[in-house]
Amino acid sequence: MTETSFATDDPTKTTTVEFEGSSTQNKSVSGENNDELQWVPNKSPAMETKELLRNVHDDSEQVELSELFLSSLALADTFDEEKAQLSSDELNNPNDLPTPAMDPFLRQSNAALELVYQALELSPDDTMSVELVQSILMQADTEAGDFASVGNAAAKLMKKIVNHAPGGSPDWTVELSNLAVALQSRFDGHGEMRNIDQAIAALKQAVDLTPDGNANKSGRLNNLGNALQVRFDHTSELGDIDQALNALEQAAHLIPDGHVHKADILNNLGAALRQRFTKYGKLADIDKGIVALQQAVTLTPNGHANIPMNLEDLGTALQLRFEYFGGHSDIDQAIHALQQAVDLTIDGHPSQASRLNNLGIALQCRCEHYGEVTDIVHSIVVLQQAVNLTPDGHPAQASRLMNLGVALSLRFNHLGHLTDIDQAIQFLQKAVEITSDGHVKKPDFFNSLGNAFQSRFNHFGELTDIEQSIDFLQQALNLTPDGHANKPALFKNFGNAFQRRFEHLGQLADIEKAIDALQCAVDLTPDGHANKPRGLNDLGIAFQCRFEYLGKIADIKQAIYAMQQAVKLTPNGHARKPGSLNHLGTALKHRFQYLGDITDLEHAISALKQAVELLHDSHANKPALLTNFGNALMERFKYLGELADIEQAIGIQEQAVNLTPDGHVSKPVLLTNLGACLISYFEYVGELPGIEKAIGALQQAVTLTPEGYSKMPRLLNNLGNAFLKRFIHLGERPDIEQAFIALQQAIDLTPDGNSNKAILLNDLGAILWRRFKLTGQLADIERSIGVLEDLVDNTPDEHFRKPGQLCNLGNAFRARFQNLSEVTDIEKAIDALQQAVNLVPYGRDSKRIMFNNLGTAFQTRFELLGELTDIEQATVVLRQAVSITPDGHAQKSGQLNNLAATYLSRFELLGHSSDRYHALSVLRNACASTTGPPSVQLTAALRWARFAPDSCSALEAYEHMFRLIPRVVWLGQTVGRRYEELSQIGHAVNTAVETAIATGNLSRAVEWLEEGRGIVWGHILQLRSPLDHLRTQHGQFASKLETISRALETAGLSSRSNMFDNPDVPVTLTVNQEAQKHTKLAAEYEKLIKEIRELDGFESFLMPKKLSGLVSAAENGPVVILVVTDSRCDGLILTPSSRIIHVPLLKISLKEAGGAHRRNGDRLKPKTAATSLQDSGPDSFQSVLAGLWLNVVEPILSSLGLLNKNPLQKHLPQITWCPTGPLAFLPLHAAGIYGSTDPTMNISVSDFVVSSYTPTLTTVLDSGIKVKKNMSLPPSVLIVSQPETPFMSSLPGTLEEAKVIQMYISSDHALHLSHDLATVETVLAEIGKHRIAHLACHGIQDSKDPLDSCFILHDGKLKLQALMGLSLDNVELAVLSACQTATGDEMLPEEAVHLAAGMLAVGYPSVIATMWSIGDDEAPMVSAEVYARLFRGLDGEPHQGRPNSAYALHEAVQRLREQVGETKFEKWVPFVHFGV
Repeated sequence: MTETSFATDDPTKTTTVEFEGSSTQNKSVSGENNDELQWVPNKSPAMETKELLRNVHDDSEQVELSELFLSSLALADTFDEEKAQLSSDELNNPNDLPTPAMDPFLRQSNAALELVYQALELSPDDTMSVELVQSILMQADTEAGDFASVGNAAAKLMKKIVNHAPGGSPDWTVELSNLAVALQSRFDGHGEMRNIDQAIAALKQAVDLTPDGNANKSGRLNNLGNALQVRFDHTSELGDIDQALNALEQAAHLIPDGHVHKADILNNLGAALRQRFTKYGKLADIDKGIVALQQAVTLTPNGHANIPMNLEDLGTALQLRFEYFGGHSDIDQAIHALQQAVDLTIDGHPSQASRLNNLGIALQCRCEHYGEVTDIVHSIVVLQQAVNLTPDGHPAQASRLMNLGVALSLRFNHLGHLTDIDQAIQFLQKAVEITSDGHVKKPDFFNSLGNAFQSRFNHFGELTDIEQSIDFLQQALNLTPDGHANKPALFKNFGNAFQRRFEHLGQLADIEKAIDALQCAVDLTPDGHANKPRGLNDLGIAFQCRFEYLGKIADIKQAIYAMQQAVKLTPNGHARKPGSLNHLGTALKHRFQYLGDITDLEHAISALKQAVELLHDSHANKPALLTNFGNALMERFKYLGELADIEQAIGIQEQAVNLTPDGHVSKPVLLTNLGACLISYFEYVGELPGIEKAIGALQQAVTLTPEGYSKMPRLLNNLGNAFLKRFIHLGERPDIEQAFIALQQAIDLTPDGNSNKAILLNDLGAILWRRFKLTGQLADIERSIGVLEDLVDNTPDEHFRKPGQLCNLGNAFRARFQNLSEVTDIEKAIDALQQAVNLVPYGRDSKRIMFNNLGTAFQTRFELLGELTDIEQATVVLRQAVSITPDGHAQKSGQLNNLAATYLSRFELLGHSSDRYHALSVLRNACASTTGPPSVQLTAALRWARFAPDSCSALEAYEHMFRLIPRVVWLGQTVGRRYEELSQIGHAVNTAVETAIATGNLSRAVEWLEEGRGIVWGHILQLRSPLDHLRTQHGQFASKLETISRALETAGLSSRSNMFDNPDVPVTLTVNQEAQKHTKLAAEYEKLIKEIRELDGFESFLMPKKLSGLVSAAENGPVVILVVTDSRCDGLILTPSSRIIHVPLLKISLKEAGGAHRRNGDRLKPKTAATSLQDSGPDSFQSVLAGLWLNVVEPILSSLGLLNKNPLQKHLPQITWCPTGPLAFLPLHAAGIYGSTDPTMNISVSDFVVSSYTPTLTTVLDSGIKVKKNMSLPPSVLIVSQPETPFMSSLPGTLEEAKVIQMYISSDHALHLSHDLATVETVLAEIGKHRIAHLACHGIQDSKDPLDSCFILHDGKLKLQALMGLSLDNVELAVLSACQTATGDEMLPEEAVHLAAGMLAVGYPSVIATMWSIGDDEAPMVSAEVYARLFRGLDGEPHQGRPNSAYALHEAVQRLREQVGETKFEKWVPFVHFGV
């Protein structure tokens, strides 16, 4: 039965990709299955707004201070050096300030204070003005430094008061204005709110005291508007900005065209409109503001000192409009204006740093929206210059450090360089440290620092980073008064930080806090404000995050509603429109996954497609949008099964990967999503290159991810699932072990409570029960069930992951039942799987998986209890699984197979022919499938053949079987894995051949037998096929094929077993890279073979040979194929005349042959005196040989007319045996009647023929060709003897054996390696240099791993695997005078898995070997006789021409039999000959 492990949502996870941006308003959400890109819009770093306001001085009196503070845009620059130094000292070393007596400015303040007291005594006319000045001057008792300038201004005003100047006089209003400018300057430096309050009070008095029509009225209105705007910037009191605009609009109206200050006032009006726009988000304000600022630039003549400032103001306003409403022209014009401002500013100018700062911010802004990395690189250069030009203690130092830190954070998000985020945090920490508590900008610095920590956490997952992020963001919120314009943005960042921590720790309280904070952000943002869509997007993402954790449909509905509102409120053409569409699309996809409503998925794809189309390929965020679009298409493919969707998805994912430079932080995520799509494609079509590419992409993703990266568990999980998919398809144990290692690492890296932990544990449970089915380790199934039961118990029924958990739990119970047969297990399995079916709505792709697994569970219980109701239910459920699975789906053949099994079970129970008819119809469809695992289709073909009602139907089924065998046992597998598959196929091949024989189709029988046995040797021989004809006609193809064949042959020999021996080895093992290379080579080989077959004259290149190509195997004598099955045995004889002789062997079958082999297995060993006495009776070895003669060999020889000896015949004819099944383990070459009282009644096969063996006909063909090629080569022999092998029994006879051989060979044609000279390395190096190799040592047949069968040398094992890696072109004969060199593996009778067959495959056309252990005395005797005949002939003279090794062995054994006695079977029977 085929069952499916179920990984919640998607068996392979896709991963969220987030837009990069500075950390001011970072927001994103990701769950374990999220593939959505998170658009990260960002609040720009703080502009130096004091540089955007320009005060206008009074023309009536050019006083000192009014000249000093001509424009508040340049306030920081108008401090003289002495005051700047005082400011720096106050900020950094307040305890080291000069004493009042030493400070001339402070002495003036003290003198002014004395005047205040005098004024109070004189009871001046304007008490309010006196109180104002008094409150100001009283600060002199506690403050110093630049307060001296305020005291100076206050003193001048007080002189007017003391001199009884009338209220409202020009002198008085001038001093009030100058006092206000000084107070505002102090506020800019220290952030004390009372200073700006006092400045506004003074300016209001000055305006009120200035009559209409006064030339200074407009200037004083301008200054009042500026001060109100500054206070609004820090308190967000709406009345302030409205009053500011009212004052500035009056000023602009009052000042005549052509006035020298017209441009200044228009500039300030534009700045105020810009400021109100940031609060209300009304487009009209920013549009009017830009018009005013453009007029200011136009009115300012070229070369005027204010041109750079006006350009700067215009640039920042254009940038702001771009941030809110998009429009590429705005940001380009902004950067152009700001660049002009910088270019027009001479080096050393006081405003140079501020203009560089604002240019850097604009470049950063363009990078955020259009993804040009060059912009952020340029931005950092410019901002670094601004910081370098700013002296310590400068009021703008902290802001400029913050902006540089935010830019570095943005570049980190783009490129992932750790040094960037570390530097960003350092700069932001410094900005916080040098800013005094209570400063109005302190919240901004806390906010940016918190976001930087969050950005680093997103990448590396260090919990301390997100904890610090939350702490700093909390401080930012606490320091920001309610109603402040920045409050919504701070709430958003605060909420996003909690959301990130929730994703890491899985604590529900965190996501609740996140939603509360984000809801506050939305509620505090007025309708119509340009920031409203951002807040809605963030809120929607948080709801989606909670949905993924709790599975409550209300959350995903709220998420979609919020995101739909965001899309609706974002105007077309806005730079953030793609992000809003992306969020909406991914949320709709999530709801589809939960509810299965295809309209949700269609809308999701539509939204994501729009998002992709709105971004240019050069945009840094294009890959992120592409990958999300590709994942949505993959989801639709899973639902509808349209190949076009997954093909398009793969193309899109590849485009996303190709657009992303190496080293980019998102590269691993993009590779992961590409891997997920490739896995989906593989699951559907079953093409192995797909899963290999997937594993390659996922492994690259893991490799590129730095240690500690927060997404590492998700990447490891995806890689583990890919290994699991390949294991399901190929059954290679290393794959299931790699899957386990990856999942375990992912779990170890994921803290308890993390929302992803449940997914990882669910997947681990699936891997454990699958590994249990492979290895039978009870610990695996116990842990699997324990893990899955805990998950099910802790997951509410309404959660969308619950069905997947139940499905895996049911499969685990079923797996344990199949091993332990506890009825309660299968009951629990059915209960869990039924719950899973009930919880999944129709329309969801997983429904078919649930039906399939439930059906197989009912079938399993039926097989135990035989209850008809179970098989009826299984049939109904599996029909449903098949009906909702689209044709062409890779899993459909497995479901058809399962359904057919239920029909056949019912047929066997009830005998209804209609059930068999339905079953065979279903099986025919399964076999015809072009997708899915070929092993499943092969099972269907075998089942069809077994239940076929007639031979015609059976032959059709077997045709499918032979078509599928090369796909099941293919070159892309290791040899060991191919043998595992073949253990299930050999008997079916023989049955197919018998069916062909029964119908009289003898040629097909021979062809099928050759095609279906010796497959692994066939692969090796195929890879070594001569390419002479191809090289002559198409040399380029021949060279390429030769190169791939050599590499593929070596690759196939790897066991890859060490992958799971060391659990500490990381999952990115070279073994897996080797496996991928192997599969790739196999695919290239098959593709190349297909191309060659399209060439004229090469249509059948390397195809299975037809009979016409096989009959030449009998050129030197008949080849006898013996086919044995359950019911019969047949001989097929290929003769030199190309005729096939069919000999029915009616007295032997599989049962008799197998019984003979089993009964005498222990007897096929050296005998002691005691065991020899027991070797008698009907089951004796002697009786076995007699049975072989009477039932097999005599009928064969009789049909060939060989029982009557020809007296004129000089040599006995040679016959080659090609037995199948258990006959392959019986000594046909020794068949006969032995031990009769009348010696004339004794008879032996050796009396009539010389016997050889061959695994396949192709082996004989290839060996014959090689013998002809090597006729002229001089003889040379490599002799390896091991009389004393470490840890093995002594073989003293091997030295005698070597001496005997050397008697017949000249010393210059022999090399003897013995004792410590016979090392593995030396033998491998020398064996190809000699025509004959003689190995006299221990030989071991490994039945568990045939490739580990070996010769034991001095320093270790010379394994068959190592020998197969050689390519020997000029060798002739291998004499394996070792034990068990031709024993074979009874589990693989059709594959001849022994050392003798291996030497044939290595390249030796002839091999002398032993079927079981041999004695020390017999080996030298046989060797002497063999070499005497090979090199001297029977007459003692050297041979002329090539001797025949088969005849040499035949005569040697005959001589040995005469010496030891013919009934001493254990001494002479073991020696056998293979090949030609």
